[in-house]
Amino acid sequence: MSKEVKQIETMGYIKKEEWLSDITNNIIQNTLVLESSHPFPGYHGENLPENACPRSLFLIIEKKHSFEDIARINKKISKTFTFDFNASQGTIHFKTGNYDCIRIKYLKSFTFLPELQNLYKQEGIVFSKHKKINDNAIIVINKNFCLKEVEDTVYQDKEEPTKFYIELPNQLSWEDFKHLTAYVKNNIDNSNFDAAQGVFYRKSGIADVIRLYIKEKEEQEVKQIHKLYLENINRKLI
Repeated sequence: MSKEVKQIETMGYIKKEEWLSDITNNIIQNTLVLESSHPFPGYHGENLPENACPRSLFLIIEKKHSFEDIARINKKISKTFTFDFNASQGTIHFKTGNYDCIRIKYLKSFTFLPELQNLYKQEGIVFSKHKKINDNAIIVINKNFCLKEVEDTVYQDKEEPTKFYIELPNQLSWEDFKHLTAYVKNNIDNSNFDAAQGVFYRKSGIADVIRLYIKEKEEQEVKQIHKLYLENINRKLI
């Protein structure tokens, strides 16, 4: 008798490092919109989104809004905006300063962006003024997760099956996470994966996770990567 697959819907955040640049076309004039041209910098392969479509876009806003505020606005906008999109509240950390943002995904064309921005404006969102940015940043995105449990403490994203989440026994600092990820990549046959930190808010308590972006149907490699992280997380390697 096959084991019943556990489905999980929860909230949390992802913390990642990406290179962001400002865009100037197909936006409301004099607003600051950033794009990640390579949203999974540790991965190189054929599964990445099409170049013609926007990848991760970040609408920079003047005032910080809560996760709940943005979620309510998103629900209202989705009733009139006829194109697919996913929006999450977050913060971008550059060495020169921090920016509050709305992260936009799944938009099929840049030409839809001004309409979406205007809908946010109608809901009281004030966009930051444009400035030239081309720099590395640490990004924290608060979001909902829809998961299925592959095995104990290993999860797959139901909406994006190339994303897996492996649970850790304790929290890692950002520097320890980067150091340990470099070690894992140097000690596994297939190092072609991207890693980010994350947290799930569960009834049993906070779960610290690592988000893996990896080639589809490579579940066995996810288990090997998880094993390497767990074996070395408490050693002096970090």
